[in-house]
Amino acid sequence: MIYRPLSLRDSASRIPLQKSLVGVVLVVSVLAMAMSFTAVYLLMRGLLYQRADDQLRAGLDTWAAQVSPWPNTGAPSEFTQAIYYPSLDKTISYFTPASPPDYSQLKGQEPQTITSSKNVEPERSYRALARYNPDGSIQYVAKSLDSERRMLASLAITEAGICGLAVFFIAFAGNYLVRRALAPLRDVENTALAIADGDISRRVPSWPRETEVGKLSYAVNTMVGQLQESLEESRAKEEQMRRFVGDASHELRTPLTSIRGYAELYHKGMAPDADMVLNKIDQESGRMKLLVEDLLSLTRAEGAQLQTRTVDMLELSASAADSARAAFPERSVTITNDTLKVPTVEGDPDRLHQVMLNLITNAFKHGGPDAKVRITLRENLDKVFIDVADDGVGMEPKDAEHIFERFYRADVSRNRASGGGSGLGLAITKSLVEQHGGAISVKTAPGQGSTFTISLPMLHENSPRA
Repeated sequence: MIYRPLSLRDSASRIPLQKSLVGVVLVVSVLAMAMSFTAVYLLMRGLLYQRADDQLRAGLDTWAAQVSPWPNTGAPSEFTQAIYYPSLDKTISYFTPASPPDYSQLKGQEPQTITSSKNVEPERSYRALARYNPDGSIQYVAKSLDSERRMLASLAITEAGICGLAVFFIAFAGNYLVRRALAPLRDVENTALAIADGDISRRVPSWPRETEVGKLSYAVNTMVGQLQESLEESRAKEEQMRRFVGDASHELRTPLTSIRGYAELYHKGMAPDADMVLNKIDQESGRMKLLVEDLLSLTRAEGAQLQTRTVDMLELSASAADSARAAFPERSVTITNDTLKVPTVEGDPDRLHQVMLNLITNAFKHGGPDAKVRITLRENLDKVFIDVADDGVGMEPKDAEHIFERFYRADVSRNRASGGGSGLGLAITKSLVEQHGGAISVKTAPGQGSTFTISLPMLHENSPRA
């Protein structure tokens, strides 16, 4: 097994979102307070040092400039002074503390921070200033920074305490607010778990689409809705497949039972007329062959790869009408073209010819012996409509609702002796039409005939008819 070291992204993804957000808030808050407190500390130190510098400049013009310096009383003081005589290489100090400043560290005549002599303990810090006198001597003044250091130390401690309390309250408030802000995500989680357990009717509460959680809830609800539709469609198809298998078994069982029954009667001597038995067996086997062919046709129609090209539906309808007249020479088929453009579509001409021939044949078989068929082509917007109408017996509304279902027939009898079809012709037609991106419907009433309407997408590059 190969182990891959965790990257920063992988490590971050293992931390709960709530802790990550609270951690980010704390880090940002601590950084902001550290920058703020550092700025306050530096500003305060600058002000204190500026005040000490002002006091040193004032001292050079007042008490340090006296002809006779102040006597060294030995009393503790934060100020000290000294005079250096270069000609004598001698320094005279006044108000000398226990740890006197090392004036040799001064460079120039600007205030500077110096320390006490290295060989003197404890080490102290001073703010010192030097002035060159006309007689060649150098006047030094210095101020101890002990009080300033104590003030700055107190400020740092105070700021650290405030920072600690602020971090505590920010952590508490941030955890509460982040937990409250992430509450919708927990609703999403609970809904997702419920859906995973099979409750696909559950939905995430809807929040405003302008928010991130609102976008997430919309996406989840949309996904679940599509999932529910897919499941319901799958269940419907599964139920349809069960009915299909059951109906196919029933339809095949009927001729097989007849064939077996006639064969047993003949073997038992109960049907001595062999020609009659063979004729019945031939008829039933023919019906079974027709049913098997229709089943294969339906399978091919639902899984066929269309060989598409540009098809003129007027020309194709005329070809289908010619085929129907050849099969039913005594029947009437007329065509009316009400389109302003050439009614061309993108499709498989063989499959579309099968669709038209199925509808014409269906009208002849079920419309009655005197039914006439009229084909009308018309257009509307970007679709071409083909109406296949007959003036036959028509259908009841309850039959029209199921006419495109597999094995459905308007007559309630399952007996094929009357010459009825397999009940798959219109199912095959519907499947082929839908594969071409179209739709098929029927309008009918008892005694008023039936009109089957096909709609197909029409090509946009059609030119106007002359």
